[in-house]
Amino acid sequence: MPLIHAIDIRPVSFKLKKPFVTAGGEKTETHNVQIAITLQSGERGVAEASSSIAMPGESQENMVKALRSLIPELHGKPIENYRELVAACWRLQNYHPTAAAGMECAILDAYTRSLNQPLSDFLGGKNVPIETDLTLSLGSPKELFKLAKGAVKKGFRRLKVKVGGVSPADDCERMKAVHKAAPRATLVADGNQGFGLSQAVDFIHRLKRDMIPILFLEQPFRKHDLRTMRLFRQRTHVPVFADEAVLSAADAVRLFEAEAADGVNIKVAKSGLLGALDIIHIAQRFKKRLAIGCMEESKLGLAASVHLACGTGAFEWVDLDSIFLLSATPGRGGFLMKGPKYSVQGIRSGIGM
Repeated sequence: MPLIHAIDIRPVSFKLKKPFVTAGGEKTETHNVQIAITLQSGERGVAEASSSIAMPGESQENMVKALRSLIPELHGKPIENYRELVAACWRLQNYHPTAAAGMECAILDAYTRSLNQPLSDFLGGKNVPIETDLTLSLGSPKELFKLAKGAVKKGFRRLKVKVGGVSPADDCERMKAVHKAAPRATLVADGNQGFGLSQAVDFIHRLKRDMIPILFLEQPFRKHDLRTMRLFRQRTHVPVFADEAVLSAADAVRLFEAEAADGVNIKVAKSGLLGALDIIHIAQRFKKRLAIGCMEESKLGLAASVHLACGTGAFEWVDLDSIFLLSATPGRGGFLMKGPKYSVQGIRSGIGM
């Protein structure tokens, strides 16, 4: 098996088409880091680590520093020892998960390219097509009505709506506007840790009164507050999915043992690919539901998550829409797109970019 010959780290930035607003803040551009691992045999594994409102410590500067610190640990090592290499990344940069996950994706891309195997085969081999939602950021009902109308015209049948948690009445009006604009669309509400218990219960009661169905409410409370998540489930019987609360398989076990959620939104940027597989197995053992999400990756960064979703076929909700939110997504290959529908058909090795 070939050795790792070189590792290149390059900061990149992309403007968003519109300001992206959540309960946690606002972004107008994303500052990411692209990674390339070159093997002695010539194969090249590539990946991208993305900054995010939800993880403010993962600035571009911090990610670059964390990634560069990993180079001496990986250089000259055989790529066939990918598990040891990935474990070293997480051990050394556990406090910078997006950086560790980005390097892991580059390692596994290089490894599967060296085997002439698609990454989706390595991750499960089911290779099913998937369909992403489109996320609508926090805005006025008028703005959301317009955005939802436009999404439907582009073929989106699933919409995730960011809600703020401060005013249940305002949040309900946002959901009402989206439902009016896209009455046949399946809706999810994402609280991004912005709710208190009383506000969340009020929000759900308002939705029920106005007959606005949602598939689930995502991470309404602070990520460590499993008790409130459990109480909310008991009082409303509305499915709750965790997001920020779960970075690892151990987090998933704690979440489900506490009966705090009905499912989990897995993100490669939080957990890596191998960690994501572990969380999938935990969720299946507890008979819980699965979603997959993303940060603000370009097509290069999104490709690993698409391969995970297609390869495992494990996710009932797919939120891999970052390329529709960025003004430009350079790079060719990785996966096929037809509107919101993705496929890895025809990819011959790695992520195919």
